[in-house]
Amino acid sequence: MVLSACDININTGSSNDSKSSKESSSSSDSKKNNQSSNNNSSSSSDSNHNSENTDSNEHYAKVWVSVIEDSGGTADSSNTEIGHEDVSGKALNPYNKSASAKFPNGTQLLSGTPMSAGQVVYTDNNDGTVTVYNVPSHFQNKGWDEDGYTERESNRILDNPKTVKLQDLSQSEINSWTNVISETSGYGDFGSDDSDNDDSSDEVTRDNVIDKVEDYEGHNLDTSKYDYKEPEKNDDGEWGFSFTDKDGNLAGSYIIDQDGDVTKYDENGDPE
Repeated sequence: MVLSACDININTGSSNDSKSSKESSSSSDSKKNNQSSNNNSSSSSDSNHNSENTDSNEHYAKVWVSVIEDSGGTADSSNTEIGHEDVSGKALNPYNKSASAKFPNGTQLLSGTPMSAGQVVYTDNNDGTVTVYNVPSHFQNKGWDEDGYTERESNRILDNPKTVKLQDLSQSEINSWTNVISETSGYGDFGSDDSDNDDSSDEVTRDNVIDKVEDYEGHNLDTSKYDYKEPEKNDDGEWGFSFTDKDGNLAGSYIIDQDGDVTKYDENGDPE
């Protein structure tokens, strides 16, 4: 009888151990399945990034909006046109090509019109991010005319990029941009192979009128706070453009005469 009781206790314990083992195995399988599901989801996400056509207007739209907004600007397809160009191997400073560092292979340029919309210079990382180079849109600093400055600054810019994660734009947002993006070419074609400048560089033109204003202000135009109109030339040979705040209210204007002298006016048209 004693042995029989012992047998019962032993069998009962064995049954509990078996149940516990099954539960542990089931829990382990569940964790493995969850982990496998998460891995598959991550793999699918990476696959989507890798399979995206980086040479398409849809992709350029994502890059433009993501980088402009990451830098504090406003991306508005209703009053912006974008030109795309592959600038691989071109001189970063087109005005002093011989001293300038060259863009790495795969570097793309997105340039906005009007010029105040900005520009984006980047390379794709094929993982949902881009490497962005802070290249000036106007080389107004006189140091860029000097070989030493150009060599030092162009290398500094390329050695200190910023990584920006691309936004997941809706299809309607992407569609609003694709029709205003077109292919362009000629970055650097207007520059010189040496640092010598002739007297014609003092002439005020559409290409340098923004430079004149930024030299006058001592800093780049603040596109995160204001919207700048496209410069126009009047019958007297003067260039001018106005700017508004983000609500569309007139905030001021500039007039640049033929000698390059800048006059700034407030919202009431009075000289500042």
